[in-house]
Amino acid sequence: MWINRKRRKLSGEILEFLLLACCIGAFAFCFFYFTADSIAEIYLMERGIQAEEELRAVFRLWLRSVCGFAAMGISLFLFLFLLGQRLSYLITLIDGVEELRGRGLDYALPVEGQDELTELAESINFLASSQKRVQEKEQELKKEREEWIRTLSHDIRTPLTSVIACTSFLQEKESFSQQEAREYIALVQAKAQQIKVLTDQLMGGVVGKNEPIENLRLFISQLAMEWEEILEDRFDCHVRTELCREDRAAADPYALRRIFDNLASNVEKYADAQSPVSLTVESRGEMTLLVQENRKRMQAAAGTESRGIGIKSIRQIAAAYGGEVEIKDTPDSFAIEISLNLKSDL
Repeated sequence: MWINRKRRKLSGEILEFLLLACCIGAFAFCFFYFTADSIAEIYLMERGIQAEEELRAVFRLWLRSVCGFAAMGISLFLFLFLLGQRLSYLITLIDGVEELRGRGLDYALPVEGQDELTELAESINFLASSQKRVQEKEQELKKEREEWIRTLSHDIRTPLTSVIACTSFLQEKESFSQQEAREYIALVQAKAQQIKVLTDQLMGGVVGKNEPIENLRLFISQLAMEWEEILEDRFDCHVRTELCREDRAAADPYALRRIFDNLASNVEKYADAQSPVSLTVESRGEMTLLVQENRKRMQAAAGTESRGIGIKSIRQIAAAYGGEVEIKDTPDSFAIEISLNLKSDL
């Protein structure tokens, strides 16, 4: 964390070391000189030796020289020691930078003192933590991108499966009315258009845009009809949409179609064909609730390994519309309730 505190100049700190060493050296000189001079005077007095003044002057000059060299040595040693202690922190910073390189920004330099070296250590720590956050954000965005591509790929496969099933059914059926042909062709065209839109989103990395829906109940009923057409040959489907509001709404029609496709895909994979499947759509204010219920088959169809991508896709779409998904999964039955905030487009 970046801490703003009053800084001292490194040069001023070194000057303080020098002044401190000089003061201690001066004290040591005075202590050594006057102590040695007193000891010499006492020694001469005890032995009754009367030294001439010239001899005393030479002795004191020699004593001052010895004490001066001793004090200078002490001052130099103390100054170099203090300077070395501070400069050793610079070596610590250099070693810390090497640690940052080797440990992938998981290391923090020790922060000591209040000078430029301290500021350098804090700056390096700040840059390292910032770089780590950037890398984590990049990994998160990459993961979200991969998840988005995986979800879109799954949602592309769902309408493609419907197209293949419809064309196979038309190919195998010996005769059908024009009305049936128009309905199946319309379904294939809708699914093909949906595949195109999803493929454009996958290639271009764009998200669908909301469009005005003139009559929400009519549009939901069309999606429910497509859901029923996909399943009606194998399941007993019960659809209720009369409780859905009829006014205008703003939504991405392809996102809503993806919800219904994933619901149908979930039924095909896991529902018991001997029991009815129900789909109910109702409005509560601006919230629209989709509820699908079915019994679960005892054994899933071959090749239907569940990865939960369809449910995850539904959750993402619901979250984008300020809603949520609630699932009630028991050993015998499965129910999913999807809430969508489809605001009126007035």
